Amino acid sequence: MSILLNNHGYENDSWYQALSQTLPNQTIIRYDQVSDIEKVRDQIRYAVIWNHPTKDLQYYPNLKGILLLGAGTEHLENDSTLPEVPIVRLIDPEVLKDMGLYSLYWVMNHQRLYDCYRQQQRNTHWQRHDICQSQDYQVTVLGLGAVGIEVAQVLIRNGFNAKGWDASPRAIADLETYHGKQQLADALTDADTVVNCLPLNKGTQSFIDAELLGLFKHSTQLVNISRGAIIDDAALLYALDSDQLDRAILDVFAVEPLDQQSRYWEHPKVTVTPHMSGATYARSSAKLIAANILRIENAEKPFPLYQKRVDNH
Repeated sequence: MSILLNNHGYENDSWYQALSQTLPNQTIIRYDQVSDIEKVRDQIRYAVIWNHPTKDLQYYPNLKGILLLGAGTEHLENDSTLPEVPIVRLIDPEVLKDMGLYSLYWVMNHQRLYDCYRQQQRNTHWQRHDICQSQDYQVTVLGLGAVGIEVAQVLIRNGFNAKGWDASPRAIADLETYHGKQQLADALTDADTVVNCLPLNKGTQSFIDAELLGLFKHSTQLVNISRGAIIDDAALLYALDSDQLDRAILDVFAVEPLDQQSRYWEHPKVTVTPHMSGATYARSSAKLIAANILRIENAEKPFPLYQKRVDNH
């Protein structure tokens, strides 16, 4: 049995090493090192991939499963030729933990006025400021998938007042939730920080636009840890320039790496991080992939399965 590996756009070495150690009896074929893929297609039983070339996987006659190297599925949305095999997303608890802590850090930074104190230090100015207590500081999480739920729960455990919004109704213990367009304004109106955890699909492309940003308070901070294309960049920059929005923490962008000419780099109200809020670790994720391959081999159901989403935003 052979396994195809293609972490397109990112490095493959760590994945090759981790999968080889986790699945020592299997042959790992690196897509980026195969000169003629047609000669090995019939050997492939599983494809472990990210952003794989559209329409290629239909030509693997013995494929039994597709295992993604990330939680996102936007690169599958336009491929109508995908074979009828299980497609398994990668939800690594280690990544979820990192994304929760990243969000908590920026919420605390905003709530405790740390940027203000950093500026005071540069100006050798000593002044203490009153702050909003954590239980009175409101965070709205957009998107209540695995990432959104983790972010909300981390905030709640640390004393913040978190609530969540999703396109469809979600019942989550200890979390006040909203759903659908009709409840979006209620979810956002009092938010001190909005954390975007929505998946990227046709319904969320440029979802955070001028109209939605108009629902924010002027003192609101936006944190994006999902996908850059969910934000209308022109609308966000206008909101920041016009003091309609206090700050933006951006970890993801529509095109990565971020263009060196982008205004985001030097904007005084923007913090840029290089898509590191929840970097996927081969060392832990390879075990999850191996476990799902074993499930398929044993005629068991792997998880979490990818299902095309009906856009009802």
